[in-house]
Amino acid sequence: MEQVVLIGGEAGEGIKESANLFSKVLVNLGFSVFTYHDYPSLIRGGHNFSLVRFSSETVLAPRKKFDTGVVLDERSLKRHESEAKENAKWIVDSSLKKEGIKVPFKKMAKGVKRSSAILGALLKAYGIPEEEGLEVLKSLKDYEENKEIFLKAYEASEKVYELIEVEGRKGDYISGNEGIALGAVDGGLKAYIAYPMTPASPVLHFLAANKESLGIKVVQPENEIGVVNMVLGAAFAGGRVMTGTSGGGFALMAETISLSGMSETPLVVYLAQRGAPSTGVPTYTEQSDLLFALNAGHGDFPRIVIAPSTAKESYLFTREALNLAWKYQTPVIVISSKSVAESFFTENIERERVVEEPILWNGKGEYRRYEITENGISPLAFPGTKGAVVKANSYEHDPFGITTEEPDTIKLMKEKRERKRREIRKEVESRKDAVSLGGDTNSDKVIITWGENWGVCCEVGEELGFKVVKPNFLEPFPAKRVKEELEGAKEVIVVELSISGQFEKLLKLNGIKANRSYRKYDARPIFVEELTEFLS
Repeated sequence: MEQVVLIGGEAGEGIKESANLFSKVLVNLGFSVFTYHDYPSLIRGGHNFSLVRFSSETVLAPRKKFDTGVVLDERSLKRHESEAKENAKWIVDSSLKKEGIKVPFKKMAKGVKRSSAILGALLKAYGIPEEEGLEVLKSLKDYEENKEIFLKAYEASEKVYELIEVEGRKGDYISGNEGIALGAVDGGLKAYIAYPMTPASPVLHFLAANKESLGIKVVQPENEIGVVNMVLGAAFAGGRVMTGTSGGGFALMAETISLSGMSETPLVVYLAQRGAPSTGVPTYTEQSDLLFALNAGHGDFPRIVIAPSTAKESYLFTREALNLAWKYQTPVIVISSKSVAESFFTENIERERVVEEPILWNGKGEYRRYEITENGISPLAFPGTKGAVVKANSYEHDPFGITTEEPDTIKLMKEKRERKRREIRKEVESRKDAVSLGGDTNSDKVIITWGENWGVCCEVGEELGFKVVKPNFLEPFPAKRVKEELEGAKEVIVVELSISGQFEKLLKLNGIKANRSYRKYDARPIFVEELTEFLS
């Protein structure tokens, strides 16, 4: 069984909240749920809508056509009427001239509390016992008031569906941003330092709201330049820290990314892409910061760029990012996008704290912060370590960290950092999680994609007979592994959210050519119907 529910109305009417409440009930009943939220950068007014897709099978992507439409205003009705399936059911505010189940949402409640009314109407329509709704309402403030609103709407609605029974719970309801936050904590995070910027802000909010139970510090400085320098300073002092931002904020951090590369100080940055350039469309999605993430900062230095596609990958890759940053003493960028960051998935995440200790100075002899080693990784020591003078230098330096302009020493240190880059590449090529495979893995027709497009590509690929290849590490790029998976392919199609084809350019740089490409660039995710039409 599969259904798609659209909920539409103005900002401030509880649209997103109602979708999340309904989704939590469905997850409790054993369904797999994928929830996509669409909203402008307005606190009130404008048009908001959420799509809740649920199934007895795993779902990881949005569909545009819906089975049930819940609308609170005329604008939502006009906007989405053409996207309704032929036999779609409607639950509408009683003021609207539209056939369907009439519920007086606006009279029942004001503002965000309308979410409880929407929940009540939906549960009745799907034949879900009211007790299931009351359970999720317990997480809200003013439970008694929300309970009263919910029960009135439940009574006013009508039953039109009979849900099948689903055995076993498929996971927890979690967003990509929550995955980022929990992954950082389980990677040893001590402090999260960030300035709010959509769509990365929910990580800051989540960690701030749960800082005591998670055992971390959360700091919001005055701007992104202050943020990234505080992060670097804390790492120099020995603290596992990270930050999160989006396009404009990341641009302000570029100089300090170079400082991290030269000083070999661990730095973890979560980059949640949005519609760009400049302010762009800040609450929507895109994949146009890829080449910037790969090249941000001046000069040659190693970095790692990892791209999660789901909430579970967001958890795993962020946990790994902290360990890699400290292992290799280099910048690590976790690059995501709005539709991974703010969408909700049904995931089984087995949380485990994994903190790998970096190479530390053994206390013998005179400490050399940039000691020349075979793999380019020098032992770490932190200020206050007995017997060690710790120098981190933005200028080119000798093994002790003392400024130099001597050509032989400059050459020596550049070669040291380059050996570290090669060591990172060697690890990435050997990692099982460097590349993911999906769809019809035996097919000679291949879709190659990255980031948020994974779910839709796998679903359509399986249905239409395409193998799906997704590199998860974009720097160093696992070219050898990707080429092995493309060997014998009769057709290679690149799928991405970039008008200029940034991912396709990256593939070409690594000797990989495609026959054709699908590029979407309206700042919205790729819906299942769209990719199906293109590939059919």
